Amino acid sequence: MTESRQYHDMYIMRVIATLAVIAIHTTAQDMTLSTLGYYGNQLARFAVPMFLILSGFLLFQSDLDSRFLPRSQFYRKRFDKILLPYIIWTIFYSLLLHYYFNGMQNLHMVLPDLIRHLLLGNGFTHLYFVVIIIQLYLLYPFVRRSFQARPGLILFTSFVLSLLCQTLLYLHAIGTIHLQPYYGQIYLIAFPVWMFYFVLGMYLALKDRILEMSGRLSWKVWLFIWIASLALLLWDSQSTASFALTIKPTVMVYAVSSFFLLRACLNHFKAQSGTLIRWFSEQSFLIYLLHPLIANFLVFIALRVMVQPDLWSSSLGTLAKFLLTLIMTLLATYAITRTPLAKPLGGVRRP
Repeated sequence: MTESRQYHDMYIMRVIATLAVIAIHTTAQDMTLSTLGYYGNQLARFAVPMFLILSGFLLFQSDLDSRFLPRSQFYRKRFDKILLPYIIWTIFYSLLLHYYFNGMQNLHMVLPDLIRHLLLGNGFTHLYFVVIIIQLYLLYPFVRRSFQARPGLILFTSFVLSLLCQTLLYLHAIGTIHLQPYYGQIYLIAFPVWMFYFVLGMYLALKDRILEMSGRLSWKVWLFIWIASLALLLWDSQSTASFALTIKPTVMVYAVSSFFLLRACLNHFKAQSGTLIRWFSEQSFLIYLLHPLIANFLVFIALRVMVQPDLWSSSLGTLAKFLLTLIMTLLATYAITRTPLAKPLGGVRRP
């Protein structure tokens, strides 16, 4: 497989992962009321793990091509893209939420809340992911050469560590064991919980023959594995009422099988990316940061303007909410990327 083909497939998978994130966030509030919302939400559970796999792959592949950037140059290049947008969006969402719930009262609480939100990634429902990426980027320069020397060992270690962490957090969530609730947000963003996905991406970039072989394995075989992993996830979600969780072992199995199924399908059907797909992939970070604003604006319209709280609760309403969120987010993203605000907000400016 050519290097350009590898990148091409990864970009398509990034678009699919972004769509899955939007699906999760537009179905989360009503998934117990809507059949489509529930199953759509569960089907999309691969989203964040796939983002991390793709991040590890593209980062390590880029580093291999550049023969490992010096640490200071690496940090400057990576954090220039994510740190300022994260700070701006955290401030924006924090102020928006404060105004929505408190109006102009208790303004003295904004700064302490903002500091906590920046550190913990809880300024809004999706910002925790950026804190996870920041941790992995901070760690990456210290382990990349060791990883290149002993990739199998580090992959196995990261798998055991993430599986242990996810199992403990899953057992806590379903009430089997008890962890200190005060540290709940720290548990969510701690990098060991997510490290396996990122290291798996690095491993696939280093061992490109494994990625190529997995792509050549019949997509029908991967489809069978994927269906089995989905059935296991659905059984787990229903039997333990853990349908809102992404941190659990069954999602690990489902996310990895989803990655390899998509990879095999792209290889088999020779999917091609047009201008829209390439633009979508390029702007995926801005789309990720922006879309909850649109989704919650639609909820606000239903509750406060139309006074129809169940507007999005049916299967048809769920689908409409997803499509409207997607279309409005893409339009807003296009408008932003035509302005100097593109880079500070996480996008790539285009004339």
